[in-house]
Amino acid sequence: MADLTIMCFGDSITYGYCCEYGKDYVSLLKEKVKEDFSEYDIVIRNRGVNGESSRAGLARLDNELESYNPNIVIMLFGSNDSAYNLWYHVGLDEFSCNYDEIITEVQNRGVKMVLITPPPVIEDEEMPFIDNEVLDKYCDIIKSKGKKFDIPVIDMNEAFLKADNGNINQFLQWDGIHISTEGYRLFFETVYKILEPIIFNYINSKLK
Repeated sequence: MADLTIMCFGDSITYGYCCEYGKDYVSLLKEKVKEDFSEYDIVIRNRGVNGESSRAGLARLDNELESYNPNIVIMLFGSNDSAYNLWYHVGLDEFSCNYDEIITEVQNRGVKMVLITPPPVIEDEEMPFIDNEVLDKYCDIIKSKGKKFDIPVIDMNEAFLKADNGNINQFLQWDGIHISTEGYRLFFETVYKILEPIIFNYINSKLK
């Protein structure tokens, strides 16, 4: 049995859609955690599913928790939820309720959570089903859940916009939505700043 299991739960951004093999943020986390915490058996599971919304995430949550028994869950939804005119669109009210249900279920099991806001997109007339003004409203809900449930929130949207003077093109793939190799490096570094002390705290409180 692992000393610590971390489950990265989300959509294609977590999965690493069309990313160079081993360069998605979860793979980079695995490498760094293994390097920094080599004396412990820390397992990191990538449970991202392409095209998924918070609705679908909620539907599979119990099975994921039972299957992997995580100690920490890092969750990211919102990109697909905010995409209007697509079959997986989830309105703001339902999105908020889905987050309430997911967080409550995870916390009731005594599992630590970390929330991530989705990064910005490059708006394009050829991909008119998502825009940053709408996406920001989903990010705001995620941040509000952090306050409501006392959960750390990694504002990836802000991190991308602040990097390289707001030039996000290099951080995204051709579709302006999914993350590039350069973007995943930034993504990983941003997550690890928050995750590293959480791992330290877990080890000090549970394993020593």
